[in-house]
Amino acid sequence: MMTRRQKGFTLIELLVVIAIIGILAAMLFPVFAKARESARRIQCLSNVKNIAMAIQMYTSDWDRFWPTDHDMRVINYFNTAPGGGGDPSTLPDICKLVRQANPYLRVAVVLDEYTKNRQIWQCPSASLMRGASFIVPMGRDGFWLNSYIDNEGVWGTDQDVAPCHKAWPPGWGGDVTDSFVQGREANPFAGAVASLRGSKVFVQGLGTNSGCENLNPSSMEDPAWYPVCGDAGRSVHFWDANGLAFPDTCGMNACGLWSGSVGCCNADWVNCEFTQDCGLDWSLYEKLFADPAYRKTFTRHMGGSNVGFADGHAKFFLAEALLNQAPPRGSDFEGICGCLP
Repeated sequence: MMTRRQKGFTLIELLVVIAIIGILAAMLFPVFAKARESARRIQCLSNVKNIAMAIQMYTSDWDRFWPTDHDMRVINYFNTAPGGGGDPSTLPDICKLVRQANPYLRVAVVLDEYTKNRQIWQCPSASLMRGASFIVPMGRDGFWLNSYIDNEGVWGTDQDVAPCHKAWPPGWGGDVTDSFVQGREANPFAGAVASLRGSKVFVQGLGTNSGCENLNPSSMEDPAWYPVCGDAGRSVHFWDANGLAFPDTCGMNACGLWSGSVGCCNADWVNCEFTQDCGLDWSLYEKLFADPAYRKTFTRHMGGSNVGFADGHAKFFLAEALLNQAPPRGSDFEGICGCLP
């Protein structure tokens, strides 16, 4: 007598189905990841374009890029007492820059009336965001400089609170409103993204050209190819192509990849935990110079970066194009005008 077969799958059939699903998943996941990154790159490009247009509007209104400090009280104070009365020889030269200390001269603050949305400064693909180093409250008589004067001895000698860490005005630190007085940084860098978002501190994954102070736009040879913003952190020296090509690789600012040889580099690959945390140690440094495919893994957007220009337009560039078109290190800022293809 014939019996009717019970419904169901055999073990072999289930294993075959699982294997097929695994093969399809392995094929599709990279496609999905690429599609997601493409969307992030487009969003970032839109943010860069908005910042570039804000810069164009600002320069149209003022016929000049963002200002430096012209208050002689500020200039004299930091020129004669860098470090708040500490020993000037113990401080990095960058700590003596007046513009670092003035919380109202941050480019994002200057452009706030034009951008209207601080979220455009955040690149969705940034893995190393930078932000408000410390917040300077209004001092006595309503003047921010008095906060430094009244706290001499606290800042400058303690590099956790110093003008080289780029001060920001009250209100730009989320729930951190007076980190200068609190004696703490609003942005500790290490493990930056999670901790900063958790405390609602303003962070940046895009930056502006920090070499444009008081530059007249009419002096540009070609504004359509003069880079003013792009993938970076708080700011970037745009004559250093690494800052655009590898915006999330720390310690690369003095490493001239386009030079064709291992040149001077200010990163301490052996002892600096911050540099090591970025995933590029000294043993891989020479490989970075020799292997373009390896370099690509350190880019932000599938091998390239978004760059905005003085005329208000923005464009995506492969990292290798940025490196190949950059002038030799040591050229002055005027030398890069029209350097991009």
